[in-house]
Amino acid sequence: MRIKSAETTQAIGTGNLVILGGSGDVGQRLIRLLAAHAEWKIWSVSRRGPAVDTTHPNVAAITLDVASPEAANSLPEGAIFVNLTEATPPELVATILARGGIVLDTSASPDYVDDQNRVAVGKTGRLITGVGTAPGLSTLMGADLARDGRVRTLRIGLELGMGRHFGQAAAEWFFRALGKPYDDPATGRATFPGTNPWRFKFAPTETPRMALDIGFPDAGIFPDGREESVRHYLAVDPRLVTRLIAATQRLGFGRWMARHSIRLTRLSRWLPQIGPTRTRIAAVAFDRDGKEIASHLFEGGDQADLTASMILLTVESICSSDAGQEGGNSIVDHLDLAQAVRGLARHFPETLSINTITRQNPN
Repeated sequence: MRIKSAETTQAIGTGNLVILGGSGDVGQRLIRLLAAHAEWKIWSVSRRGPAVDTTHPNVAAITLDVASPEAANSLPEGAIFVNLTEATPPELVATILARGGIVLDTSASPDYVDDQNRVAVGKTGRLITGVGTAPGLSTLMGADLARDGRVRTLRIGLELGMGRHFGQAAAEWFFRALGKPYDDPATGRATFPGTNPWRFKFAPTETPRMALDIGFPDAGIFPDGREESVRHYLAVDPRLVTRLIAATQRLGFGRWMARHSIRLTRLSRWLPQIGPTRTRIAAVAFDRDGKEIASHLFEGGDQADLTASMILLTVESICSSDAGQEGGNSIVDHLDLAQAVRGLARHFPETLSINTITRQNPN
């Protein structure tokens, strides 16, 4: 089904919310969250056709290749767009913003986010990046710690449980990221992922676990334009898998995995689902002497559920009467940590296991 722009104009009394990549893992979960909101008309955009429940009166599907030069003509105007796929070209984002639309981007690839920010300059619409779990919730955790003027370095670790197979987009990003050098925040030099691992205590009573250094967007973490150091890390649970990935990185297989990310994603579907289905984040702050000042720890459920809920919270924030139409281009400009935790508990009271974020101040 291909729905033309004349059929996607905003309905009276409702707003259009367009999900680019709506048939994916996060997209389907987000649609289930949004379907109960009668004030929204939800458009699921997918290249391979609808894989969502379109029997709900608020949900419709558009079969569309977003990389097509004419893609913008098949999309609603005056809408909020949620971009869940890096297949969306910056040119399409630029067109949406030029029409006054709002784009919420969930990408964890620094280069892709930089491209989105570049095309947003001078446009009448608004681009908000880092809307998800990491970046997103992890960004809010780091930003809350960075309000302390003593903080000079932040280390943010994300641990993903292998209790289920992740969606295609997430899995492909994982393999690509392992082969993508990132700019070391301390030296400014290109550094290969896994060169400088770190050990995080993802729970107060747990022994530290290895996490591999990796490139992540970090816009908005430090306030008032402070240019301090933010380092990001990724771990997998069970921890043995993290060690195996570290070994492949040392052997130089990272670039090979990046080149074959699509094939490896398909093969990963055959791997056993082991470990818990949970997401844990640790954000640790250090002063100029390298002494730990404080940390935030978070444990929740499925990463896709968390990301969908974070998107919904951001949508609610930018549409609220007190948020107005102004705001910056980072999730930090629209949510704070306390709002996010309350919202996650509200949207997923049964399916998410959310622990209170702990703040530790070592002696």
